[in-house]
Formats: sequence, C-alpha cells, structure tokens
Amino acid sequence: MISPSINFLSSVQKFSYRSYTLDDSIISNPERGFYHYESTGSSGGYNLLSTSTLTGYRDNENITVIQRQFFLVDFITGIPISGTYLTNMQTDFTRLRSSGLKVIARFTYTSSSAVVYQPTKTQILAHIDQLKSVVNVNRDVIVSIQAGFIGRYGEWYYTGSSEFGDSTSIGTNATQSNNRKDVLDYMLSEFDTEIPLQVRTVSIKQTLAPGNSRIGFVNDSFLNSYGDSGTFTVSGASGTPSLVEIAIFQNSSLNAPISGETNGTNSVALTRTDGPNAVIELDYYNWSLINKDYYGPIILSWSASGHFNTINKNIGYRFQLNSTKFSRNGNNLNIIIDISNIGYANSFRSRVAYIVFINILTPQANFFVDAYTYQITTDVNTWYSNVILNQTFDISGLPSGSYNSYIWLPDNDSTLSTRSEYSIRLSNTGTWDSVIGYNNLNQTFSK
Repeated sequence: MISPSINFLSSVQKFSYRSYTLDDSIISNPERGFYHYESTGSSGGYNLLSTSTLTGYRDNENITVIQRQFFLVDFITGIPISGTYLTNMQTDFTRLRSSGLKVIARFTYTSSSAVVYQPTKTQILAHIDQLKSVVNVNRDVIVSIQAGFIGRYGEWYYTGSSEFGDSTSIGTNATQSNNRKDVLDYMLSEFDTEIPLQVRTVSIKQTLAPGNSRIGFVNDSFLNSYGDSGTFTVSGASGTPSLVEIAIFQNSSLNAPISGETNGTNSVALTRTDGPNAVIELDYYNWSLINKDYYGPIILSWSASGHFNTINKNIGYRFQLNSTKFSRNGNNLNIIIDISNIGYANSFRSRVAYIVFINILTPQANFFVDAYTYQITTDVNTWYSNVILNQTFDISGLPSGSYNSYIWLPDNDSTLSTRSEYSIRLSNTGTWDSVIGYNNLNQTFSK
C-alpha cells in the first residue's frame, strides 16, 4: 500500500493543496486499449476460452478486453442453439470475470459468403431469443455487442441472401433494409439496455437507427481506402467522409465504444496507415479499443516507428490527476479535484465516482469494512477533457481518527464494484493502490 502523508489538515486549518506527477507508463484500465481476438471456431463445435491465457493478457500485456467471435455454424438451418453451446458461453463469461477482463461480443454464422450459410431473419430472431438468457446475466463483463448475424463474419456484407441483400451494409431495396432493421431493433430490445451495440458503417446507423445513443461503431478497415471500406460513404478510393458522417461517428463515442482493426495498407494513400497518422486519426475519431492481432504488418510498423506504445497509453480514456485542494471548516470538508482526460476518447460507460476516507491505523484486511465512502456529484462518462470537481462533504459521521483520502472509480455493476481490476486507475505516480482499487490522494486530516 502507498504510505500516506502525515501532514494533517486540522479542523481550524484553512486548506491543504497537493499537486501530482504524471505516470507516463502503460497502465491497465477497463474498457479501453488494445484487445486480442478469440473465436469459438468457424468450423463448428466450441473452443472454450483459457483462463491462463486471459490472465496472461492482463498480467503481461496490460490487455483488459478481448473480442469474442461466437460462431453459430452448427445452428444455421432452422436448428435451435443447443444447451451445450449456451453452457459453454456461460463458462466463457465466468472465466472472463475471474480473470478481470471484459469482452466485445459478435455472433456470426460463417466466414463464407455462400447463401447456404445465411439463416433467415426468422431464424436469427429465434436465436437472439435464446442468446439473451446468457447475454443479459453477464452484462457486467460485456463491453458491447456488435451487430453480427448477417453476412460473412457478421459484418453485414456478402450475405448471399435476397432477404438481406448481398454487397451493401443496408440492403439494395426497402424490404432488405427493413429486414436488417428488424434484426438490429430486436437486438436493441432484447439485449440488456446497459450493453452498447456497434454497427459496421455510418450508413447503417443513419438509415436504421438514427440518433440512437446506444449504438457505436466497429471500423474493421481503419485507415484503408474507399472510406475505410465503406465505414464512411465516400466517392472513390481516395474520397473523404462528409462532416455530417464524421460528426455522427464522433458523437457515437459518448455512450458507446469506437473499436475495430486495420485490414491492410492503403494503396491510395500509403502514409495513412503509418504510425504518425494513425495516432492523429485514433484521437480525431475518439477510438477506445483496437485489435492487436490484425493487421499484423501495420501493427509491427507502429512498433517500428515508436507509435505502438503511444497508442497503447492513450487509446480510450486516460485520466490524469493534476491537483487537489482540501478546505476544512469544522465538519464541512470542501474538496476540489482537478483532473484531465488526456486520452483519445471518454469513458463511454456511465460510472460513479467516490471520495473514500480510511483511518491510517486501520489494518488493511478491514479496508472495505472501515472505509467511509461519499459519492461525488459527477459521471465519469462526462470527463471529456478537463474537469474540476468541487464539493463539500459533511464529515460529522466520521468516528474520531486520522484519515487518508482516496478517489474511487469502480465499475457501476455491483458484481464488479469491489474488484480492483475493474476500477479506473489514474495515470499518476504514487497514487494507485492495486489491492483495493483506490487512487490515493495523499491528503490527510484528523477528526
């Protein structure tokens, strides 16, 4: 544990001010960063996640999220999803939770574009009915669900189906577009509302769910030509997105993740995939998560140019504690906290913040029992750039003692709130307590 300062703020002292030093290292935080891809297997059966592999991702690579491709290849032709498959899904979620990770989920039937591999809309809706029983009870470890089910790899392209349309993301006629909308609407209605959804292109959201704040984007052709292979509607290989589509994409990051992967070197603008530009565009488009496994040559080029670590540190949110000021007037303790978000995006999930006071003589084993917790009037989701938290707390209920002060940013779900792996760590030296998941403000007072 971090040793607290012994400079106590007394009941008659006017204020105590403290500034903090940036920790410029790569740190683990939930729902952001590079992620690994894991598949249940595109040829059928079910390959379970490995707990040791998941733990290694966190311990050795600072990775807190995986993408899980749930292939439903065995249930294409009118067959219900088996109980064994659903049980295996639950095992995966349990292993994720025990390892301190979360998952981006996508359900898909095939890696092929042949028509025989595309189920009907009726079958997809029936499968969603089955899947929701497992999905909703595991919402705590689900970062998002991508709007799969349709097309090759569930990307809404190349369905081989006249019911959905083949080579566009919204269908070539009104009936096909409505069929796709029915699938998206059913996901929105049946999967827990706390779980964000992601769609592949801006046109999907514009056409099928305009203005829905729960929907973010998965750009699986980041930095490539033709508007990132259709992520944006552009004219020609070198076309640029409209300001309207850019705004829709950026604003979607407020309550849902922007994630995805690179998929090849841009043949029109060769330097666009290079590290210096990747950093600019990840920041500009408010990215929270990106695939570390694909596309290999581009990821390696970012390492070679020295930009991989920059991305690893800054993708998603990164909160830096600048200063705190404690002012005391009897039992009224005013606390001003200055925090900056220096990452590429905000924390898109709603999260409560707390001030915690712990007697410095309390044995560590009793921290959660003897901690005195006060909620801060804020939502971490709104910490877009710089934020000043200014609140007065009534500490008349504190027993006599000598207290150190912490800021605690736990997961909102009660199943994870006391797990340090799911609490946000501020990027400062000498503040993080990994045992309890609190950020030590090193501000002390006696009562």
